[in-house]
Amino acid sequence: MGENQLQKNGLGVAGFVVALVGLIFSWIPLVNLWSIWLCWVGLALSLVAVFLKNKKKGLAIAGIVLAIVGIALYYLVYAGIKAAVAGM
Repeated sequence: MGENQLQKNGLGVAGFVVALVGLIFSWIPLVNLWSIWLCWVGLALSLVAVFLKNKKKGLAIAGIVLAIVGIALYYLVYAGIKAAVAGM
């Protein structure tokens, strides 16, 4: 391998997949109680993967974005449920 070639980033792929699964389930009430943990784990994995040297960073950055969107979506669903219950 040449010096300028970047290697595959398995940690970035793992962070992306975990964050994606967390995002997919973060809008479903009650299931999102588990998906928030997936989003946090995906965020942690992706953040570590971004700082690895000589590794591709594309999926790691995408994992960070998906995890942040999943966490935000979780809190929006939680706020909506809380407002609906308070209105009863």
